[in-house]
Amino acid sequence: MPDGFVPLATLLAAPPSGVQTEVEEEPKVVDQPAIPAEREEMLGAARRFHAALGDALDSAVQHLLPAIARDVVGRELRCAEADLAVIVRAALERFHSEKVLSVRVNPSDARALDGVDIPLIADPALEPGELWLELRSGTIDLTLETRLNEALAVWKA
Repeated sequence: MPDGFVPLATLLAAPPSGVQTEVEEEPKVVDQPAIPAEREEMLGAARRFHAALGDALDSAVQHLLPAIARDVVGRELRCAEADLAVIVRAALERFHSEKVLSVRVNPSDARALDGVDIPLIADPALEPGELWLELRSGTIDLTLETRLNEALAVWKA
């Protein structure tokens, strides 16, 4: 065996009786100087301020995010209108197991859905861009407001 080599079994074995082993001393705890009371009070105030700021930010985000999302979507829709045919096709795919009876749209949007193979009902009560999918089992609201609220609800969860 090389010089200085000690097998692991020897290292792990209990020392023979009567043999003194070295005992490591516990590290000494160094007393830290006391923080003056005014600094302690200042640190406490800073911690409370930080916590209050975090709470205020969490609350503000809950209220601001929906408003920002609506502004962004509104701006995007001014640049390019929503592709209603894509929305209807996605809804038909999503509800493929249901019997879809018709799609209710604003009369000005009926032309955008010419390629969709489903009966259309022109409903002047709906705003342009709003859709309702009518199923045998009920009605699905596909308005932008509802879809945006669903997306925000997923974010909050």
